[in-house]
Amino acid sequence: MCQFPLFETILILDGQAQNLAYHQQRFELAVQEYFGQNPAFSLAEILEIPNEFQQGKVRCRIDYNVENYELKFFAYQPKSIRRFRCIEVENWDYHLKFSDRKRFDLLNILQNEEVVILNNGKVSDCSIGNLLFLKQGIWHSPQDYLLKGTQLTQLLEQGKVHLAKITKADLGQYERIMLINALNPFDESRALPCSAIYFCDLDRKS
Repeated sequence: MCQFPLFETILILDGQAQNLAYHQQRFELAVQEYFGQNPAFSLAEILEIPNEFQQGKVRCRIDYNVENYELKFFAYQPKSIRRFRCIEVENWDYHLKFSDRKRFDLLNILQNEEVVILNNGKVSDCSIGNLLFLKQGIWHSPQDYLLKGTQLTQLLEQGKVHLAKITKADLGQYERIMLINALNPFDESRALPCSAIYFCDLDRKS
């Protein structure tokens, strides 16, 4: 059994953890569901940021179980994404932020590329976050997401994004696509035209 079956990824910006309340909420719910008990610590209690990571944009990864944890820090370099490849899968479950990401690792994502995961025919997420789609001035996110990210939760609460059922056939109705996650918050300048989405015959079913 994996020592730390779950993890969180938090953006540290100039020494300050971002959206920590949303991460804490997801962390608590995950521990309660996976282990059937409350966590022995809070994220704020354990989050000690080393001096060398007090400036700039930093990715903090917290691997954890109900009682123990491991912290890792990395200077963050955002990936340049120029296109999205649609892949079709069946019966994927990633409703908790599991440390086991073998399925995602097998997607063979190319440089400057991300994926649009079609789970049982419905648009869900990409490999590293949630997806947003723009139509007639309104941003939508798939209601069939694999994992409800902290950024998505915040945007839904603020009313900036609305959930929608999106199928492969629906993609042509949208104008722009944007990836969001803890390290890449909502920013329309990062959105790409939906013409950047392409379909590949070598779709994976597992």
